[in-house]
Amino acid sequence: MRLQFDRESDESYREKRIQISGAVMRGSIAIEQHANKVYTRKMFEQFGENLFKGRAYQVEEIVKHIARHNDAEKCEKWRVVDYKVTMLDDGEWFECECGQFTHMGMVCCHALKVMGYVVVKEMLKRHILKRWTKDARDILPRHLAHFKRNQVVNKSFTCRSSTLYLHAMELVRLGDSSVMTYELVLGRSKDMIAEVITAS
Repeated sequence: MRLQFDRESDESYREKRIQISGAVMRGSIAIEQHANKVYTRKMFEQFGENLFKGRAYQVEEIVKHIARHNDAEKCEKWRVVDYKVTMLDDGEWFECECGQFTHMGMVCCHALKVMGYVVVKEMLKRHILKRWTKDARDILPRHLAHFKRNQVVNKSFTCRSSTLYLHAMELVRLGDSSVMTYELVLGRSKDMIAEVITAS
């Protein structure tokens, strides 16, 4: 079983690596740059794949937008080559009949192609699910709330233990310097132990 400290250090390493290296962008499209700021590295990579797959489609505007595969004639007959993408709420929501967003919460390549066609420059708020963002720790259940981004350091058992240990060792070092400091540290530590026992 891995210690909590090991897990936290791995997470810190991954977060630092993402900050330093960043994710590789396939182009300099505004929506891709915005997605890079919002999504985690893994989800941004998947977003990039969907954006890349979207290049294989052309958009036709007939009441609804239709994303049609460029090589529709060469595709197998069983394969769907036309996807209807509906723009709802004055462009605040794009719904594709493939259902990828409903299924997993990531915008599909067809909707991304239509977004590019109508020149959407940022990911729409309704298309960004918090579970795929860099701030996903904010929605943890109550029993895991101590892992939230801002609270991990203060409430982590290993952090508390290490901090207490360092302070205790500092007291030992200071108390060992003379007889007077020894008696002072010993007396105060006994008082503190009694106070902690009554408080808990």
